Amino acid sequence: MRTNFNLLLLVIFSFGITLGCSNETVKPNSPENTTWLMKSAIDNDDYESFNSLFSDGRKGSITESDFKELKDITTARAGYTRYELVTFDNGEMLLVRLTAADGNNEIEIEDVIVVPEDMKELFN
Repeated sequence: MRTNFNLLLLVIFSFGITLGCSNETVKPNSPENTTWLMKSAIDNDDYESFNSLFSDGRKGSITESDFKELKDITTARAGYTRYELVTFDNGEMLLVRLTAADGNNEIEIEDVIVVPEDMKELFN
């Protein structure tokens, strides 16, 4: 009986450590992780962490006052949609909405949109 109790305590302790450390192990090594870390930094009013997620040439491109405005528009729940921009030599662009396929590790196309001329400057 004592062995089962000790085993149960070990499982609970291990589970608690895993949950307690899970936020610390998230690295900006995927689009999903990076955007999650961005939202977490905004939620926690942590400009330094937010700014550290930018490429070297873009650090500081969002000012602290702009950062504060981001906090005003975020909510507790958020949906994340994955897009890829395909740019051709002729200047044309396609915005491709991607989604995870059910039950496997594949990514499928959900939609393809030709980027209108007046919107292309957003992506440059």
